[in-house]
Amino acid sequence: MTPDQFLTFAQVLPEPMLLVTSAGEILAVNQAATKLFNKTSKALIGHCLSEFVTDSLEKITDYLKMCAQSRQMILGAFTIQQTEGEGIACRCQGAVIQPRSQQSLAINLLRLEKRTTTEFVVLNQKIHALSQEIQQRQRIQAELAQSNETLKHTLIKLQSALEAVQTEKMSGLGQLVAGIAHEINNPITFIHGNLSYASGYYNDLLNLIQLYQQEYPHPSPKIQKATADIELDFLQEDIKKLLYSMQIGAERIAEIVNSLRNFSRLDEAQFKVVDIHQGLEATLMILQSRLNPSAEFSGIEVIKEYGELPLVYCSPGQINQVFMNILNNAIDALQEAEKLRSPELRQNHPNRIWIHTEKLNNCYIAIRIKDNGNGIPSQIHHQIFNPFFTTKPVGQGTGLGLSISYQIIEGHRGRINMMSDPTWGTEFSIELPIEPA
Repeated sequence: MTPDQFLTFAQVLPEPMLLVTSAGEILAVNQAATKLFNKTSKALIGHCLSEFVTDSLEKITDYLKMCAQSRQMILGAFTIQQTEGEGIACRCQGAVIQPRSQQSLAINLLRLEKRTTTEFVVLNQKIHALSQEIQQRQRIQAELAQSNETLKHTLIKLQSALEAVQTEKMSGLGQLVAGIAHEINNPITFIHGNLSYASGYYNDLLNLIQLYQQEYPHPSPKIQKATADIELDFLQEDIKKLLYSMQIGAERIAEIVNSLRNFSRLDEAQFKVVDIHQGLEATLMILQSRLNPSAEFSGIEVIKEYGELPLVYCSPGQINQVFMNILNNAIDALQEAEKLRSPELRQNHPNRIWIHTEKLNNCYIAIRIKDNGNGIPSQIHHQIFNPFFTTKPVGQGTGLGLSISYQIIEGHRGRINMMSDPTWGTEFSIELPIEPA
């Protein structure tokens, strides 16, 4: 038994206990023994028992020899030295704890005026029971270690499975988006293409009406009534605005369709040279409904600080997925923060997301996405990219978005970092290589 193992059960006993060698060297003492000797454990350990008792060295040596040679508890008596006053007379009980070349002996010291010999039997039972408890605890710890190892492997498999599910969900989202974009693209192309013809036809008809008015300045009462009923002058002006609005709307839908296609990127190679700004704009277009004001939310202002970026060799679908995860988290954080703010603070502290891009050097570009929410507590910064870790309420997050984003950026041989503070919010910084490694 080692001194540490001895102290594991000896410290809980009220009786003074010492672990000594057969030669009398003190290896360990419990707290009760330090009080009895009126010395620190450091002052006792490593010294001989004979230094602290008034009995002769021969008496101490004979007692320790008897304890070492016997398989029973051996009774004895010692008088402990005191710096002032008389020594403390104690009965003791010693037994071999671990047979070896230099045996370890456990000695229990009992003051004569406070203990009786019947307590020695109780102590022996305690030692035996505690030794069994230590062995059982060691077995349980070994079983727990094995269970933990099995659980660790199971968790890794579960993590891989959930990440595959999340990736498949994003792939399914991309397919859905691409399908919607395709279905919208056909009718909007038809509408957008025919608006120019409709505008030309209108101009021709308008010119014809004006020509009739010039040739027949005094139409019949029936035509005058019909002209007044349809408000011809207003109609001539308003139809121009109507066609212009339709043209703008059709162009806007065409932009949305293009953004949907850019976001999905299903019709392109996995890795190619792309414009990062196109990916950001496509992602913002997808999230536009979450950025707009509503009855429950004041909306978010997106401030774009785009720098001059070269084309970057990457997987556009995966990088767009990273943008989607980070921007979604920023929107969630701002929505939660607004619930805790007073109306005055909301007015003076509008929700904002900053997107800053720049070329760092000839090898890397940087994309920084920052929000002015409540920030992330510093004590969990180190967990933010861990699988299954989320700060969102139960049922509102899987804890995989940032973990997958981290793996995507690492797979591109890039870097992703997070900084956060309650005074200004949270910022994610992404660095991507311009050329393939």
